[in-house]
Amino acid sequence: MRKILLATTALVGFVTAGAAQAATAPLNVTVGGNIDFVAGAFHESRAAGATNSSSGDFETVYSLAFGIAGKTANGMDFGGNLVLDNDQYTGTMGGLNGNSNTISVTTATVFLSGAYGKLQLGDSRGATDLTVTAPSVAGIRFIDFLDSSRFSKKFVLGVDAKDHSTNATYYTPKFGNNEYGKVQAAVTFTPRFGQFGSAVQLVGNSNVRDVIKGALAYTGNIKSVAVAASADIITGDITAAATSDRPFMSWGAGITGAYRDFTLGFNYTDLGHYGSTSIQNKSQQVYGAGLKYAFCCKLAVSFNWLGGEGYDNALTLGAAGAEKYVKDFNNYNFGAAYTWAPGLTTDVNAVLFSQTQDKTGAKDNDGYVLMISEKLAF
Repeated sequence: MRKILLATTALVGFVTAGAAQAATAPLNVTVGGNIDFVAGAFHESRAAGATNSSSGDFETVYSLAFGIAGKTANGMDFGGNLVLDNDQYTGTMGGLNGNSNTISVTTATVFLSGAYGKLQLGDSRGATDLTVTAPSVAGIRFIDFLDSSRFSKKFVLGVDAKDHSTNATYYTPKFGNNEYGKVQAAVTFTPRFGQFGSAVQLVGNSNVRDVIKGALAYTGNIKSVAVAASADIITGDITAAATSDRPFMSWGAGITGAYRDFTLGFNYTDLGHYGSTSIQNKSQQVYGAGLKYAFCCKLAVSFNWLGGEGYDNALTLGAAGAEKYVKDFNNYNFGAAYTWAPGLTTDVNAVLFSQTQDKTGAKDNDGYVLMISEKLAF
């Protein structure tokens, strides 16, 4: 991130005039972002032998991020974050296609931070930013090359992997010391899940509402192993009981251990009734494991496995009810990343997947995605 002092410019003077008067130093504004070119080859069985009409394509994903930081006369930190990108995913099941090039704001927050913790307000993921997942150099970009009406992206994204709903979040200070490790907790309240920016809901509908997220994270060292662990819970209500939406409570846990150049991790999530209807009562869960190895600070490789079972009502294969249940989901991801210079990275990913639905085998799906990308971060 390149640091630029903009406190004397008209732009920052207009946006932060009130805060700057109380600050003891100029606002520090950092500007950064990335441009990621991705080439993908893909195939889905799409049931009964049907295949995609295309077998490969390119995409470019880009973002621009601003960070603002200042300090009040009494020593309190304040600031904000603003991220603009063309990544069109949302945290709700209705926005998983992502095939758009519209620039949108995915993070827009202001914060106050002091000895008693941090208060963050705006569009963000919130408390579950503290969660720990299995290590990977691959990410989830491969789902852009798969059809959300055939491939169950729900298991990859979980409840809120792409959520940036408008919320209020409180983070505690980190308690502990270097000998025994440190613990931090956070809680988030979101009035309307999947609603962000200037959108205000004046009339109630079937949207998930009153979402509460809680997370607890630990970092420390056990002998020569650096350990990170987390536990989280998410609850959500609905506006009207007569709709197909359903109140839910999900919970999860994750842990990683790093020793020298190896990092091993596991994560588990019980999805509860998330994304299911009143007639869908089978269990929903996602579990994963990953192993990462770094070679001499230039090359890193990883292997990840993701499994799960649950309902996905975004699938067009099968009628409502039991046929929307994916009883066996498996996703294997091999990734490698080589850093040519600071900010310039080449990534290679190979993804194999399979999913089996209830009732008839004609609704099963399997396939692969092969990707190579060139990413410039600045």
